[in-house]
Parts: sequence; C-alpha cells; structure tokens
Amino acid sequence: MTAIVLGYDGYIGHALTLRLLSKGYKVIGIDNYSRRKAVDEMGSISAIPILSPVERGAELQKLGEFIPFYSHLHLDYQNLKNIFTLHKPSVIVNLAQQPSAPYSQISVDHAIHSAFNNIVSTINVLWAMKEHAPDAHLIQIGTMGEYNPAIGVPIPEGTCDLALVEPGAENKDGEQVSDKVINKHILKNVIFPRSGGSFYHTSKISATYFIEYACRVYNINATDIMQGVVYGNYTPEISDTGLHTRCDSDEAFGTVVNRFIVQTVLKHPLTIYGEGDHKRGFLALNDSVQCLMLAIENNDYEGYRVWNQLDTVHSMTEVANMVLKAGREIGYHGMKQYIETPRVENTSDFYYNPVVDKLKKLGFKPTRMIYDEALYTMKHIDKANVGQLLKVVMPKILWRS
Repeated sequence: MTAIVLGYDGYIGHALTLRLLSKGYKVIGIDNYSRRKAVDEMGSISAIPILSPVERGAELQKLGEFIPFYSHLHLDYQNLKNIFTLHKPSVIVNLAQQPSAPYSQISVDHAIHSAFNNIVSTINVLWAMKEHAPDAHLIQIGTMGEYNPAIGVPIPEGTCDLALVEPGAENKDGEQVSDKVINKHILKNVIFPRSGGSFYHTSKISATYFIEYACRVYNINATDIMQGVVYGNYTPEISDTGLHTRCDSDEAFGTVVNRFIVQTVLKHPLTIYGEGDHKRGFLALNDSVQCLMLAIENNDYEGYRVWNQLDTVHSMTEVANMVLKAGREIGYHGMKQYIETPRVENTSDFYYNPVVDKLKKLGFKPTRMIYDEALYTMKHIDKANVGQLLKVVMPKILWRS
C-alpha cells in the first residue's frame, strides 16, 4: 500500500513514517518544514537533537521505500494534484497543520497564517482526493480542543441527537408535550457542538465541517480524529534506529507534559496555569501512532467517521506530580509553581468525560504512561544544550487583551 503522510517531518509525522516503513508501506512524505521555522521563531530548539531534513530523508530511505517532497499544501494545489496522480495513494494522513494554539494568538498575522494553512490545506487535500484519489482513505488529525472541555456533559464521538423540546415540557396551554411531538423535534446525527479555545482550535473546527461536507457530497471516505494531548518521544522504531522525533518545550509548541519534562531537567519550577484542576485527555506518542495505524488498517467503511483519541484524563496538577515523581527517580528534585493562566479558560475542577469507545472496539490498548515517557525523555535530552531553553519555557503569549 502507498501512504501519503502530509507533515511527515513533524513530531507525530516522523514517528508514523517510521512505523509505516517498518510495516512495508511505500511512504510519500510531504512537508514544508514550517514547524522547524516556527520553533526557530520562538527562539527555541528541540530538547532532543534531531537530524536536518536532508539527513533525516536519507536515513528514512535506508529503511524502506520513502519519497520526500517539499511542498506548501495551502499554496500549491497543482503540485499536490500531481503527487496524487503519480503515486495513487491508498491512504492519506493529514498532519500538515500549524499545531499550536498559543502561536495562533501571537498576532493577527499568526492567527491568519494558522487559519489559512489549516483550512486551505484541508480543502486542497479534499479536492485532490475528489479528482485524483477518490478511493483513498483520508485520516485527519483534529483535536479534542475543538470541544469546550468544561461543557459539563459526556463528549460523544462525532455526532449526537439534539432535542429541541425537553421531555416533560409544557405547551402554551400548560399541557405536557407528548412523546410524539418531542420525537418530531429531535435532530438526528448532528455534529456535536464545537467551541474552540483559540484561533488554532477554531481553524480545526472549520476543517471538520469541510471534511464532513466532502464526504457527504463527493463520497470521500475520511476518519476525523479528535486527539488529546500527545506526549513523550518513545516508539520501538525510534528506539531501534536512534532517529528521534522532536521534543519541544517552548510556550507555543511545547505541549504541557513535554514542557514539564524539560522544566524538570532545567530545575525550573513546573508552571501550572491557574488552580491546576482543569482536565485534559492525554496519549503517549507510541499510542498515538498505534491509533493512527488502527485507522489506516481498519478502512472498511464508507463516508465520514469520527473518534476521540486519548487514553487517560488528568488534571494539570496530576500531570506535574507524575513528571516530578519520574524526575526524582533519576535525581531531579523539582517543584510546582502556580501562575496566572495566559489563556481564557476554566482552571478549576470540572466534569470532563470524553467517550472513547470506537478505538477500544478496534483493539486499542495503551502501552505507555506519563511516568514512563517522562523517564525515557529525560534520559535522552541533550544536557549540553538544554540550558538555552530556560528563556522560552515561561508563557508570555496572552489570550486576553
């Protein structure tokens, strides 16, 4: 099978490319290396050294049939169309996103870039599939951040039934509305309400609606994945080859677990936003790749499907405690620091219950926990150069005016 990985040079993209090659897939990698440029813009580096694009491409080609392309998905539809026509993919995994909520909040230019990149690139992929790869299967990485985490009800996988009249409601004459009337006021299979927490998250919401539309109108088959926070740097392929993926810790691209890990190594207090009781869903890098492979290998369906992709739910304080415990195991004795959140968010305790059924039915079983990944990552951080990250681990990008 031929897999096109859009954003193959990124954090998850590199790990997925290694897995696909190990399983004998022909992999077409497309990237414009914008993640590297954006991390440079933040004044940061990967805490675990990674190869240059040229060096990485050469090493990947030693592992199997790998063909890299440099391309801007949101700017060059013709090139994308040519690649689809030439290589006839069975599956397309779209990881080519500007993936940072804080980055999208820096300025109007960053907000526009995030929206333009994430929305237009998705439309270009959908159109190229319609015209040149109608039998391929699209796997798109969305985010659990498309939902309001504090919505207060279980978050289903994709759709829900929306009742416009509540059971027990009364009409204008004070009579109870019958079940027959209520049933006439239920909208079936409505996309579950979205409420993005940043310009980035809102761009992903837009992409969700474009994908659903293309599936409905053009008979495209797609899996739209609402993924939690991914952390860590281990996969068996990375361990075997030594071809590490990136580990970012700056305020824009360092997701919370990885940022806490680097802060621990730096002997910097772990910066917990607000009260620290707000919850999110988490998933180890190896398990993110496992889930993506389940999507790739279980493609006997038609149309649009959605699943929530996460393993465990933790508060930010719980995450910090697990990272600190791992640090103490190898001699790092860190501490927590509660700071005002730079975001507009609820940081107190709230009900958070994402439904995760579809992955379990496909056989998903977690392999790594935060403690495991904290230990592994700390042992592979470049101790000689990590000190320069001290200047980038504190948040300065503010959501509010």
